[in-house]
Amino acid sequence: MGWSEYRLATFVLRILGRAFARFPFRRRRVVLASARTPELEGNLAALHDSIRRRDPRAEITLLLEPYSYGLVGKVAYLIRLIRGTYYLRTSRLVVVDNAWFPIHVAPHRPETTVVQVWHAAGALKRFGLDAPAADHEAERTFLHRYYDYVVVAGESSREPYASALRTPLDRVLPLGTPRTDFFFDEAQMGAARKRLLAQHPQLRDRRVVLYAPTFRGRGEAKRPAPSFNAARLRSLLPAEYALVLKTHPNLPAGATKTKGYDAIIDPAAEINDVFTISDILVTDYSSSIFEWALLRKPLVLMVPDLRVYEADPGLYLDYRTELIGTRVGDTDEVAETILGKRFDLDGYDEFIARHLEAADGHASERFASRFLEAPRGRARLRTDVRHE
Repeated sequence: MGWSEYRLATFVLRILGRAFARFPFRRRRVVLASARTPELEGNLAALHDSIRRRDPRAEITLLLEPYSYGLVGKVAYLIRLIRGTYYLRTSRLVVVDNAWFPIHVAPHRPETTVVQVWHAAGALKRFGLDAPAADHEAERTFLHRYYDYVVVAGESSREPYASALRTPLDRVLPLGTPRTDFFFDEAQMGAARKRLLAQHPQLRDRRVVLYAPTFRGRGEAKRPAPSFNAARLRSLLPAEYALVLKTHPNLPAGATKTKGYDAIIDPAAEINDVFTISDILVTDYSSSIFEWALLRKPLVLMVPDLRVYEADPGLYLDYRTELIGTRVGDTDEVAETILGKRFDLDGYDEFIARHLEAADGHASERFASRFLEAPRGRARLRTDVRHE
């Protein structure tokens, strides 16, 4: 979003926000909002279930509204932002997992609590105000304002998140990342594994090597990770291994070459679900490293562009000294690591203790306990979930 779009959207939403503030306030309403994906997933999905368990009568509204490019897409997005502004101004609790423009336009009413549960677990690559300004100085100016609280994975994430999301440190709460509760629920993990193997039966009884990197660039310029040669790796691995691709959901369709893979997972699939069928993870700067650590399975970090990435967007952790796993530079080294079983499995417990000390299967419960206060009044309560 550029300056002209920002000024127009801000003008419209501020005016309408004042009007919406006069509408009836819904003390039972909890809004789960995201500009990342059109499906409920990750932290918001975990919180949805926890909120429903704690307060079955809660009025939950889902606003899942990915940003769109092009004139028509941007106009449609503005209309969705207007709807979002109404819900922000009339709801008791608003939870987001990324930047969400209605929040950042102006302060919300004091009866409303806005909580950021960033979609990544831990602090790995720099984001928000900590990312280089470069070509998005406008967004750095108007995004990430007016959060009441930010919820993070543990103590080590508090300072990075406070800085990146311009939120006072005492408002950054180490309650744990809700999406990590999944790894402490054997029933959920078993169901996910069964479902994925039914979709991809060719993976049964094989060692699954999952390639799941993050993207490069931003906005319309997002592009796949460089250098990985799936066909080459497939030729080097025996048939007992299955090579599986899971691209980042924010990459354009068709941006990643698919030749050489035994299976291609839907980009929109929940990565934690995919981990249940995976034996080895090959990735780069993806924050999924934190969740993978909880499984204590082999990790291969293919980072041929480490120096470039350290400069832009930058990293909170030193890949040479602070990461788990085995670091390699090209596809042949990935194969050598797998075939030679040269996995570095040391340091997982220390890594988890440092970055995920609140990962115990109860992060969602702690969130619900902290932010779901008993509503006042005797208003008739809704029990449905509306996907707006």
